[in-house]
Amino acid sequence: MSYKNKKQEAYLISFILMALYFSLLENLIPKPFPWMKLGLANLAGILAMQKFGSRMAYKVLFFRIFIQGLMLGTLFTPGFFVSLGAGFISTSLMCFLYKFNRHFSLVAISSSAAVSHNISQLFLVYVFFFRGIELYSRAVLIFVSIFLAIGFVSGVVIGVLAEKLKIRSVSSRADGSLG
Repeated sequence: MSYKNKKQEAYLISFILMALYFSLLENLIPKPFPWMKLGLANLAGILAMQKFGSRMAYKVLFFRIFIQGLMLGTLFTPGFFVSLGAGFISTSLMCFLYKFNRHFSLVAISSSAAVSHNISQLFLVYVFFFRGIELYSRAVLIFVSIFLAIGFVSGVVIGVLAEKLKIRSVSSRADGSLG
């Protein structure tokens, strides 16, 4: 294994550990629903994407969700699939928008990904838990609005943190090294 691959693997492990730490820390915060989180773990995905590209962001996402599922005993439960599905959709949008990073800041990318994650999450929760139940009411509309607003604000905060922690990408180095 070359030095470049070892260094990239070390970054991958670091990003996964960062994502797991933030995700597990968020489990300590009381919340009304088990799938509701602030999304701090997404900071690791954004930084991984920024440094190494979308492939690394997907690796961080999948390893975090899989390891977290093992640690919390939620592997292959509906909550696991909600997290995996919504994470995949939001990471895909984030990676797509990052291709146009001259036009979109990390704050815009992060907040867009957060809202798409929440919409995907709500859809998947509906499919897994509430399918066949009519949910057209004022209370549901208020809940969804608050849920999306919190996701947007959280995405902005994570985007600001990512901007502050901005790290050089591999392709931005003239000598091609990772350091």
